[in-house]
Amino acid sequence: MDFNEAVVRRRSVRKFKSDLVPAKTIQKVLEAGRWAPSASNLQPWHFIVIQDVHVKRRIANVCTEFSKKAWADFNSDMIKYLALRGGTWDKSYMEKVPALIAVCYRKAGKMRHELILASAWTAIENMLLAATSEGLGSCIYTLYSKYEEKEVKTVLNMPAEYRIAAMIQLGYPVAEAPSPYRKNLEEIVSYEHF
Repeated sequence: MDFNEAVVRRRSVRKFKSDLVPAKTIQKVLEAGRWAPSASNLQPWHFIVIQDVHVKRRIANVCTEFSKKAWADFNSDMIKYLALRGGTWDKSYMEKVPALIAVCYRKAGKMRHELILASAWTAIENMLLAATSEGLGSCIYTLYSKYEEKEVKTVLNMPAEYRIAAMIQLGYPVAEAPSPYRKNLEEIVSYEHF
């Protein structure tokens, strides 16, 4: 698949086949993350590939606990919006996702946090596009709070100085997701001035 096709075909997939993702394919996704640009070329990331069902179950339990609390604070319009897009507070499905990749990062020296976090997200985008080009579906899971992050870090035995930017869910999609709405370029682009 060429680059432009991968950009347009990338979707947030929430239902995966049970088929395992071959190690060679995961390696290609990880390589794409490794080659992402980063602030001062610090490459602050560390990727944790999670395929063991017991580890995924522990993560799913933590994420369900915190997601249920978050959803209790949402108004009814937000809940309807999320539900229409396939969202739910129940994250138990995560134990059945063929592979999770926790994208972690470490703050370095006096570099501003947002620059390091932005670097991690460039790696995430590279990985999402690589997954698409390999015929995989993917979905980003962002942690709701620092308390949820702390619990997931405990499950993953992460050093204290690392943070989790997001977890990427990977697998072969059950069906191709529909094309999402996108604004026209005229709505989002200016030249020379805002």
